[in-house]
Order: sequence, then structure tokens, then C-alpha cells
Amino acid sequence: MYTGILHTHKLVVTLFLIYYLVRTILLLSNKHEALDKLTKKLAIPDRIISALFLATGIYLAVFSGTSAAGSWLWVKLIAVFASIPLAVIGFKKKNKALALLSWLLIAYAYGISETKSPTMNKKAYFESLAGDVQVNTAEANMVPGQENYDIAAHGQALYAKNCQVCHGEDGKLGKSGAKDLAASQKTRDESRTLIEKGKNAMPGFAGYLSEDEIMAVNAYIHTKFIQGSDLQAPAAH
Repeated sequence: MYTGILHTHKLVVTLFLIYYLVRTILLLSNKHEALDKLTKKLAIPDRIISALFLATGIYLAVFSGTSAAGSWLWVKLIAVFASIPLAVIGFKKKNKALALLSWLLIAYAYGISETKSPTMNKKAYFESLAGDVQVNTAEANMVPGQENYDIAAHGQALYAKNCQVCHGEDGKLGKSGAKDLAASQKTRDESRTLIEKGKNAMPGFAGYLSEDEIMAVNAYIHTKFIQGSDLQAPAAH
């Protein structure tokens, strides 16, 4: 259900942004008559889209495993709720500055939602994923080839740091639409691709985690949760 709500939210937010961008352009171009006609014609769709925007956004915030990771959610909410009165006053009073500011705040909130970062820096988001989970830093920073390298400990520490917030310690938490890892039938190659590229609410970790780190997480997942998998360390470089 979470995935369906996520796609619905993205669709209505996109429609919302386009609609208010058109209205803002008409206002900035002094085409007040065209603006009034458009507003009147799309009054009901506007209410529906706005209601879906808020309802789906609230649902995603409540059931997201990453809503507590950093301050992004609160900054997003402030931007959204600040934009509403600005839009109402701006278009009613034909105030170009307020209308433009309202649209920019909505666009900013969308950017925050996509990156999970007030500065729209995905690295900051990734670094906040661990939340309150205790992570063994030494194990998380292991590299293949070093003395006493343990891929199980390495993968477990990286899982705790990056994955546990949504999947849970037992793989069954199910936040942000995360699948039950114990029920997964993915091959090692399939799950590795998923870790690298992401899917739906799950971000892709390629570029943030190294190839060796992705291999360690993948090995840990297949050993801990997916039955019948063997544990093999990546070759040392």
C-alpha cells in the first residue's frame, strides 16, 4: 500500500506544481482575465488535488521509516504549510511576489522530499539513516584484505547503519514499503542491483557505499535473512 500511496503522492504533487506554475506565470504576465477563468474552471480539480496532496503526504510521513532521520520532514512541512496562506493571499490580491514565493516554497518542499535533505544533499540523508541505532564504527569501516576482515561483521554493521531503519533488525519492520527480507526470493545478483539502484522509496546506494560495502551488505542479507545462501567474502583488491 505504501508504494501505491507514494506514486499517487508524486503524481498529485507534480500536477499541483504544474497547475500553480501556470497560474503564477499568468499572474506575472498580467493576464488576470485568463488567470481568473483558469482558476474558476479548475476549482474542483484543484480542491481534489490539494486534498490528495495533504492526505498522501501525511500518510507517507506517518509510515515512513526515515521520517525521523534528520530534520528534512519538519522543514518540508514548514515549507508546505507556509506556502498555503501565501498562495491564497497572493492570488486573491494579485500579489506577484507572494504568489511566486508560494510556488518556490512548494518546489523547495518537493526537492526536500526527493532528497530527504533540507539542503537537497543526499549524502547528508544517507549519513542520518542510522538514527538511534548503535553502529560499531570500526566494523562499518572495515575493508577487504585488512587483517581479521570479517564480512559478516562488516555487512551487519553496514546493514544497521543504512537499512535497519526501514527493514528492522529482523528484516520484517516494513517501514516505507520495505519488503520482508526473510520472504525474499531474489538472487544475489538481483538484490545487489536493488541495493545499488534502489526502487520506489528505497534509495540507490551506489555512489555512497563502495562496491565492497555493497557486496558485504548483500552477503549479510543473504546469510541472515534469505535461507540457503552461502557467505563469501569479496576478493581482496
